[in-house]
Amino acid sequence: VHEHAAEALIQKPNRRPLEVIAKEGDKTLRIRTIRRSDCLEVGKDHFDETVSNFLEKVGHANLVSVSSINYSFMELGTRNILTDYGVLIVFKG
Repeated sequence: VHEHAAEALIQKPNRRPLEVIAKEGDKTLRIRTIRRSDCLEVGKDHFDETVSNFLEKVGHANLVSVSSINYSFMELGTRNILTDYGVLIVFKG
């Protein structure tokens, strides 16, 4: 039995480095993935237009990287596994 509260034996580390720096910065890093299969509309491929519009909206100064991706998915109608592509965009926003 103590007259006052016991001292904490395990102390939390200082939260200075990453959390504070990220909060103090103007913009944080964000990721946007655009898949080609999401851009198909009644047999027309709007992938290039969708990616171009998004990149224009973000602006060149805020782009960090644009990487191509490949992925596989099962088409529900035929139950075939298809391979498709898309882009992974890292930007400040």
